[in-house]
Amino acid sequence: MDILKIEGTSQYPTVVLDKSSGRFEFSGNSLPEDAIKFYSPIITWIEDYVAEPNPETVVRFKLAYYNTPSSKQIFQILKRFENLSASGYKVEIRWLYNEDDQDIKDSGRDLAGHLKLPFQFESCKE
Repeated sequence: MDILKIEGTSQYPTVVLDKSSGRFEFSGNSLPEDAIKFYSPIITWIEDYVAEPNPETVVRFKLAYYNTPSSKQIFQILKRFENLSASGYKVEIRWLYNEDDQDIKDSGRDLAGHLKLPFQFESCKE
């Protein structure tokens, strides 16, 4: 399975999806004008991964800011991992946030409240 890597900008998050190394990461800002268009290949990659996953999957989110259209796509990504977990695979979401950013922490807690996935919340310094 090919690696999906997107270099982040001020508008787009950095995304690394690498099955062979077990690296699944989203970081930075997510403010694309067309969130569906931006996230569509990411969701397709994840759907392909879910069809033949690793025994254990740890997904790291370290987002500084994201808009409402992005939050809907992030939720769709998490739903795919929730389905994987429901199939018996070990899945963990690590939600990293700046220790001074209560909004991002609360956003992660809100997402966690709508999903049957183990979330780990980790404070970090910027």
